Amino acid sequence: VFEIIAVNYIWHFFFQEYIIRVQRGPTATDAWHIYKRYNDFVNLHHALQPSSLSLPLPPKKLIGNFDKEFIAERQAGLQKYINYILMNPILASSLPVKRFLDPDNYSSSFQETALQHVSMALRGELDYEMVKALSDIGWRLRKHYFQVKKRSNPKEELILSWVEYGPDKYLNDKELHAVLKGLTTLQHPNIGGVEMLTCHDAGGYVVRRLNSEGSLRDTICHCKPRQTFLKKYSNPKLRCALPLPQVVFISTQILQGLRFLHEKGIPYGHLHLGNIMLENDVVKLVEIENGVLGLPSFYRPFFMQHRKISSLEAVDVYCFGHVVYEMTFGNPLHESVCDNLPPNCPPIIRPVLESILSSGACKSGMPSLDTLLALPMFSAKPSNEHSYFKLSSHTRDALKDACHLTDARIKDEQKKVRHQKRMVKIQEVLNSEEDNKKDRKKHKVKKEEKHVEGTMNGNGLSPERSDSPNSTSTATSAGTITPPSALPPPPPPLTLKLTTQVEAIHIPREDTRTALLGSICNFNKASLRRTKPVA
Repeated sequence: VFEIIAVNYIWHFFFQEYIIRVQRGPTATDAWHIYKRYNDFVNLHHALQPSSLSLPLPPKKLIGNFDKEFIAERQAGLQKYINYILMNPILASSLPVKRFLDPDNYSSSFQETALQHVSMALRGELDYEMVKALSDIGWRLRKHYFQVKKRSNPKEELILSWVEYGPDKYLNDKELHAVLKGLTTLQHPNIGGVEMLTCHDAGGYVVRRLNSEGSLRDTICHCKPRQTFLKKYSNPKLRCALPLPQVVFISTQILQGLRFLHEKGIPYGHLHLGNIMLENDVVKLVEIENGVLGLPSFYRPFFMQHRKISSLEAVDVYCFGHVVYEMTFGNPLHESVCDNLPPNCPPIIRPVLESILSSGACKSGMPSLDTLLALPMFSAKPSNEHSYFKLSSHTRDALKDACHLTDARIKDEQKKVRHQKRMVKIQEVLNSEEDNKKDRKKHKVKKEEKHVEGTMNGNGLSPERSDSPNSTSTATSAGTITPPSALPPPPPPLTLKLTTQVEAIHIPREDTRTALLGSICNFNKASLRRTKPVA
């Protein structure tokens, strides 16, 4: 997860370069700076055009683009542009955005690397042959898809997916091979089967039958499964919610499949519409191997914000809430909570979503899978098909320990997120106090200025007057003085004393400048005595 802290710019002789401070995750230590010109933003904009979204990129300007006001306006526009992209999870997870913000880690060709690993792996599999690569059909940058076929049955369409290990991989190679072998024999009516599942040093790959209809998300978005992820889901031309009976029917089967996985101790945490298939109106959960391979969840940025969602079962229930929301309304929920459901929410669905996605539910904790299955709407009897999954006791214990370590990592990252939020609040309070100090200081300065102005007015001097004696005196001739114009009433501490010749103003000793100006204004040239020059 990337966060743009600020966009600033520096001057060069013929162009401006914008400095972007990027932060990954909640810790401020994992941050860096990148330097981009406006043309780099334009290239990013062109790379995101397949999404068909109207992105707010500031326009070009050929004349006057070195004006400071224009540069400040463009800087604010680019900040808004980047923020808009990062608020969209599909755009934020795309390869062009990742390469733009983190060129050091995303500059290599992931597709070529994956092709090399898959080619090496298939050398030992005599029955499988690669047909072609299916580029960018999924949301994970390091997960790649290839169409393969069996030599014994070339007409059957198969898809191979290869992915690198994730940060939650805790099983050693021997235990991992044993678990993957057990997953190939897993049988349940609501869990999709696999043709082959294995791993090696860099990652793992799985071969399964290609569903021509695609996932449940493809059904809702009315798109073809082999199109690129960015084109399919960024801005689909048509989204449709599922009928209420179908939502209830699919949700019931999802819960039954999840309960089986947790009863067998299999970590999942990867429930979303892209991992749900429909085969003859039967739900099939796929990508079951993701949890064992240690991959992060699609909704991880959301549940990291809530300390009560700290176990794999709670994660699956939370993801189930997002799935029900998207099936009901046809659009995904782009927030971690939803306190105001749309008014067209069916009454039977509303309490389920409120018990999972509301702020109160995320603070108090998720309902269990058994609690949800006990609801009348999910009380349909499970299928009578045989279910099977078997592991040795040693492998089962190792898998259980891996689940505990995954839960511990979730809690640890949630602590970091809470700490970062506290630091942000403290910084906001400090900034607010600093602003209040500045406001008080400005108010004090203005008050002192008003006091000085009142003092000068009380002494018969206007602050608008210049300090020149010619402008303050009203002499009409060299020998006569016109008395000053009427003065406003002086303040109580000051006294006004009149003489027969001039008006003498008694001025406080501390205001020497005012006294000097008063003496100059009251100077009487007629009182000077004539002198004779000495021969």
